Amino acid sequence: MLETSILRLTFLLLFLCLPAQALTPTQESVPLNKDLRHELIEMEKQDQLHREEMVKLMEKLSGPDKQATTAKYVEVVKKQDAIDQVNIKRLEEIVARYGWPTISLVGKEANIAAFLILQHAELSFQKKYFPLLKEAASMNEARPADVAMLEDRILMREGKKQIYGSQIRTNEVTNQLELYPIEDEENVDARRASVGLPPLAEYLKHFGLEYKPTKKK
Repeated sequence: MLETSILRLTFLLLFLCLPAQALTPTQESVPLNKDLRHELIEMEKQDQLHREEMVKLMEKLSGPDKQATTAKYVEVVKKQDAIDQVNIKRLEEIVARYGWPTISLVGKEANIAAFLILQHAELSFQKKYFPLLKEAASMNEARPADVAMLEDRILMREGKKQIYGSQIRTNEVTNQLELYPIEDEENVDARRASVGLPPLAEYLKHFGLEYKPTKKK
């Protein structure tokens, strides 16, 4: 059913904003293109327009008024999806003209905005622009943590294990949030630290989850 497909897609695309903003910021400087900076920040506001409401509705999906809540949730998801499509189309135009919006070009806040828009786009866009984001990070023009989170998102959507533990999903049986499987989970915190992400246990608290590490063999 359409509603089921939308729900599953949203669980893949929704969660990011609070942990991402909580990271240690890159040193801000005066951006070269103030107009583009302003546009990207406005695009980020649109990116976040309905996501808080989606979270609140998601928490009520297993409640007594499930049918009405699901209908409202699907409606809100469609609204946000339409915005996301407009955002990624405009981001493509920006990248075609300027390259990836780097910190030097648009400032830290707008650089993160571009990442968020990409993080909420379809898989094909994520795979297309991942190399540009990664290259920017290698030159200190984007956050390594953003590269890590986008890489995890791509791996998850391809049905592979994630590397940095940034992705959360819903268990289809219990309808509860859970950590998506991690490759070499024993060393995940070392990898997270290397890109500026907080320990996994701390990160999961943002989603009301308690981390239970896998036992070392």
